[in-house]
Amino acid sequence: MDSNRNPPQVTGNVVTINPKPRSSRNDLKLPCARSGHCAVADDHNLYVFGGYNPDIPELKDYYGNVEELMPLFRELWKYNFATNTWTLEVEEKTPGQLASMSMVRCGRFIIMYGGTGFPFGYTSTNRVRVFDTQTSHWRTLPSTKEKAPIRSYGQTVAVIKNHLYVFGGTTGWQYTSDVHRVDLHTGEWEKLFNHAEHEAQVNMYTGRPRGSQNEFPAPRYRHEMLCDGDKLYVLGGGNSETTFALEKISAFNLSTSKWEVVISKADPQHGYPGKRRCHGCVQLGNDGFISGGFDGSTKIYDDIWILSLPSLQWQKLTAKLPEPVYFHASAITPSGCLYYHGGVTSPPGDKRTDKLNCVRVKPGTLLQLSWQSVCACISSIETIPQEKLLELGVPRTLLDGLLPRT
Repeated sequence: MDSNRNPPQVTGNVVTINPKPRSSRNDLKLPCARSGHCAVADDHNLYVFGGYNPDIPELKDYYGNVEELMPLFRELWKYNFATNTWTLEVEEKTPGQLASMSMVRCGRFIIMYGGTGFPFGYTSTNRVRVFDTQTSHWRTLPSTKEKAPIRSYGQTVAVIKNHLYVFGGTTGWQYTSDVHRVDLHTGEWEKLFNHAEHEAQVNMYTGRPRGSQNEFPAPRYRHEMLCDGDKLYVLGGGNSETTFALEKISAFNLSTSKWEVVISKADPQHGYPGKRRCHGCVQLGNDGFISGGFDGSTKIYDDIWILSLPSLQWQKLTAKLPEPVYFHASAITPSGCLYYHGGVTSPPGDKRTDKLNCVRVKPGTLLQLSWQSVCACISSIETIPQEKLLELGVPRTLLDGLLPRT
């Protein structure tokens, strides 16, 4: 692969989506404003899980008259691209850790790790949960307790071959920069990097602790991570003392289990993204897309950047989010449509949004664009019999994502 290739060209502006109201199984028709949730996407649907909102009047409007209002949402919402509708997936085994968990899609399965209940930090988890998008059922991955990470939230994950890699996070009081991985077939955990042990070691050349030389990343949470199959690249994040910049990137070598610091390349016109945490990040191929975030003080971002691997070249997009936001959820489809949902819109953290936005970062195929136009022109296309749509020439692969599963 050419490491000096240009980043992909964004093919449009950020658009705010107005979903059609739809009756749901418990009368909740649309997800309300929230933050700290997570999202993934496939070719047909966007899946949004969990989230937090302490606004009592908004919760009363959302839930109606209930005895106890919880600020966390034990919900998995599915937004269907073709029908422009939200559906609430109801399942008894829905996990109870609903804020700052990590989620990744592997084929038909959604893998979720970590997260916390409310109050934050008191009911965190180190369990791996799996949601089957075909059966709409959750299950917990059996795993060994030995060498497992501490229970935490705000970590990042990546799936490489048969392993789920976990980096960083917080208990609510303690931050970590350990690296673990679990075999998704056997459930066996390994600890690949122990921050405390390395911090105690002395650099043989300087006589000072190795950590003072920035040889490995400081403990943090609400960072993001990209991977190229050989290394894990940590982007930003923060702790109770600081928020981390994105010029120098800590990279974990999967072959040697050692850290190195790599220097990224600035956008020729805009320089580097500002330091941030609680930002959105998705990856498509060797390109990572970060959006929004908070500098830990007063600044909230509305920008979108691309970091291309392995050249480590930054590019700031002309497209921007409709408003500055952090603690939002982001996901990207295999065809290159980037979605953003919810988030916090004020530095004190007292205002949230329920907006769903999207921008195409990769040109769609003629088939995709044609199907999008058809769905936009025909109201309630999901009510047309499947046989009729097939007669009209609609490919069955498109119908698989349109028709509800029974």
